Amino acid sequence: NTVYISAEKNPIKQDDNIKQKTYLISRFPHTLWCSCRTFVFSLLTKGRPSPLHIVVSAVVFCSVNGFLQGHHMLHCTQYHSGWHRDTRFITGLLMFFTGMAINIHSDYILRNLRKPGEVSYKIPRGGMFELVSGANFFGEIVEWCGYAVACWSFPAFSFALFTICSIGPRAYHHHRYYLEKFKDYPKSRKAVIPFLL
Repeated sequence: NTVYISAEKNPIKQDDNIKQKTYLISRFPHTLWCSCRTFVFSLLTKGRPSPLHIVVSAVVFCSVNGFLQGHHMLHCTQYHSGWHRDTRFITGLLMFFTGMAINIHSDYILRNLRKPGEVSYKIPRGGMFELVSGANFFGEIVEWCGYAVACWSFPAFSFALFTICSIGPRAYHHHRYYLEKFKDYPKSRKAVIPFLL
């Protein structure tokens, strides 16, 4: 038996490094979103303080969800070394960042609807609000569906489904409220999914 010695790095070690980078890249969108929501969004939001039970519920949900996403990503998911070039991964990241841009822009529009001291509701205009009443909700749904496609894991798809089920109805109720409150509300706008719902 002949043993060939190569000057190249250990291929197993190199493959592990690629997988590790893939895990980190896959984890980045979730971490980025959580950081923005925790630190940036909370500092920019003006308005009434949130009730304590809502804050506690959000902390519990985000902690459990973050643990499940991270645990599955680090200990259960087996990505192949070319996953970061896979169509699902690239499509998912594009969806995630598109949804995030829609979400951030929609939140910006909502934050700037009222002047300091104003408390009355106004019709949001611009961006995705021209198509749907819940543009910020639509952006978040696109984000998490993109994350699910990029990660291609059961916890990620579960989180996307939970997001749709929890904020979809909120968007519908906001839409109904706008239609009842404003006689001049654009009738062509849908609740949360452009042109459909």
